[in-house]
Amino acid sequence: MNSARKLSLLAASLAGCCAAMPTQAADGDWQQMVVIYGMGAAIDGDATIGDLTVPVDVSMSEVFDALEMGAMGAYRADNGTWSFMVDATFMGLGGTAESQRDIVKGDLDLDQMTVMGTVGRRFTPTLEGLFSLTWFDLSTDLKLTTRNPISGVETTRTASVDADWIDPMLGLQYNVPFADDWRFNLRGDIGGFGIGADLSYQLLANFHYQATDTIGVAFGYRVIGFDYEDGRKGDSDYQHFDLVEQGPLVGMTISF
Repeated sequence: MNSARKLSLLAASLAGCCAAMPTQAADGDWQQMVVIYGMGAAIDGDATIGDLTVPVDVSMSEVFDALEMGAMGAYRADNGTWSFMVDATFMGLGGTAESQRDIVKGDLDLDQMTVMGTVGRRFTPTLEGLFSLTWFDLSTDLKLTTRNPISGVETTRTASVDADWIDPMLGLQYNVPFADDWRFNLRGDIGGFGIGADLSYQLLANFHYQATDTIGVAFGYRVIGFDYEDGRKGDSDYQHFDLVEQGPLVGMTISF
């Protein structure tokens, strides 16, 4: 799936969820919010295709240099008891890792799209239980270049793969006001359970300031990780992605 098609699907997912959400329900008025945000994520872990493994260690500054294309947005509807949310992100990234003396160099070209749909049930005024389905889609190109330190001859190996899976996730969200027009939000999710990935998880902490009745700003920190494996080790179609992305985020909220 190319980048343009993924971005079109991301936009359609957000628009479709917004159109499907009710504005009112018997339990009370529905409050809705659209969030447009950006995330500066450092990436760490390993990517394996076949017998080719490239270690990934890209700092936040390198991500900004390597970011080829990105789009992030979320939508939430809440009636005080139930909540529905969709969060969609797309990042096209490229990065390089080199060993000392440039003997081994690994190149990674990664297009990642994640769409998370969540249903929440409020237990107390500040605590929600969450159930999510999360779709991960990765398009990955790996290149490993080895240089003979004596002869200077370089050997290059490449591999490419497209992978996608859906993970069920369980979570909790704590959201509390702490000052005039300010709220603090803490969320944690864990899933996979071998259905899609062996393990996937998310941690999110952010502050939200409601500047007007409609416009607000949010900033915080997010961690997304997954350990996905498919195929049998040694086979050419084997794939294993053990990656953690984390970093600060900032965004604008529109409430209605």
